[in-house]
Amino acid sequence: MGREAPRHYQVTQYNFDEAGERNTAVAAYDDLVTHHPLANFGARMVDGGLRGVERPERRSHAFIDGAFQEVEMLRTDEYRSLKPDQVLLIKDFILEDRPDSSSAATRAVDVPSPVAGYVSRRDDRNGLVEISDRKGGEVIARVRHLGPIAVDADSFVAYGQSLGTQNALGLPRGAGKHVHVEMDTRYRPQLEGYVNDLASGRLPVQAQWRQGVQSQPTADDGTMRLGQSSERIGDLQRAMAAEGYRSSGGRPLDQDGVYRLGMQGALLDFQRDHGVAQTGNIDPATLRMAPPQAERPADRQDHFEPHRPMPAARPEAPTAPGHPGHPDHRPGLSDPLPEPVNRHALRAPATEESQPLAELSPADRLLFDRIRSEAPRHVSDDVVASAMLAGKQAGIDSADKVGLVAMTGERLCVGGTTPGFHAMVDTTKPAPQLQETVQQAQALDHQRMAQDQEREALFVQNSPGRSI
Repeated sequence: MGREAPRHYQVTQYNFDEAGERNTAVAAYDDLVTHHPLANFGARMVDGGLRGVERPERRSHAFIDGAFQEVEMLRTDEYRSLKPDQVLLIKDFILEDRPDSSSAATRAVDVPSPVAGYVSRRDDRNGLVEISDRKGGEVIARVRHLGPIAVDADSFVAYGQSLGTQNALGLPRGAGKHVHVEMDTRYRPQLEGYVNDLASGRLPVQAQWRQGVQSQPTADDGTMRLGQSSERIGDLQRAMAAEGYRSSGGRPLDQDGVYRLGMQGALLDFQRDHGVAQTGNIDPATLRMAPPQAERPADRQDHFEPHRPMPAARPEAPTAPGHPGHPDHRPGLSDPLPEPVNRHALRAPATEESQPLAELSPADRLLFDRIRSEAPRHVSDDVVASAMLAGKQAGIDSADKVGLVAMTGERLCVGGTTPGFHAMVDTTKPAPQLQETVQQAQALDHQRMAQDQEREALFVQNSPGRSI
């Protein structure tokens, strides 16, 4: 009699969206939703910081792979074993076994290891197994809520080896049994392969059928995520800084090649402004806007064979006006631009440094703040004020009449809620100084007030039955 045939896990997850809360099937990694989707349903980013997320004082969150995600970082790591800039991506899912069509599903199943590595921590109270890349190395994965645990600390585990039984240890009373995985962002492709192997049956329910199964090879697609570092990230940081992008809180961007959380809002702004998908990842399309530091001309021309002509210099790729450091990105821009992931809050009341803004009428100040809140951060207040004045001249004379603020090529566009009302300012041309634009706005207000008074006088004069 042969061995029992391998059975596939049924992979599901707790989900919450506009349709309500329920368990949904997981056919592949891309089906997984944000950790604790109900508590994080209102997540949004403002000025590079996340709002509407679950318990931000005790949990960390970020925008990764085009979605708001919960992550683990040193700031919130209860075990204090992560490196200063390390980020673990968190995902939940449920494993079930259905031995036959007539039996109820059971969740008391083995949880296969998502990676091969060294067990650097075993916490039976919380049902946690921590896996590092080597003894004394860096944490690459954590799996929680196991009970009992099937591996020992200071031992090596193979990919797919049972770490323990799916349970709810470490969770509040009444919480359902499920798998909680935290994976270093450098190993995000391996996490995808692991979930896909569970859903496809490549990692079966029975442990004997998982012996010898190797994780599927992952190709380097050139994408880097929060917490990663490289020279190319440094190139991007320098390009962003040169174009005026800043870290959260208005601080200068680090230029050390490490992708930290404070850079994320600026990166999302940069991606939107340059016609790149706002994924929050540093992908090849984004890095195209940050070519490596240029080679010296001598490096290109001083190596040639004797008695042969000097090779021609490489032709320079066309660039957009005002952006000489990277290829022309204007063909990639959509019109209008997609909604920003990173939104900008209204600025604080004018300070002494921005005294001209204090001279605006209340309505004009609200209009300025409305445009400023959605214009890219690197666009100066002088340009925003010019767009405000152009909007007033085009009939968009109050904040509630603004329907859209977006960059179209090198122009800052203000669209009105009334079809056909719009104004544009070319950001490649020098903008008038803020004080000058404020004075023009005031003059326009006086002119319109005089016109209104004149029309009212004519109306009174021509009304029947009135004496003069």
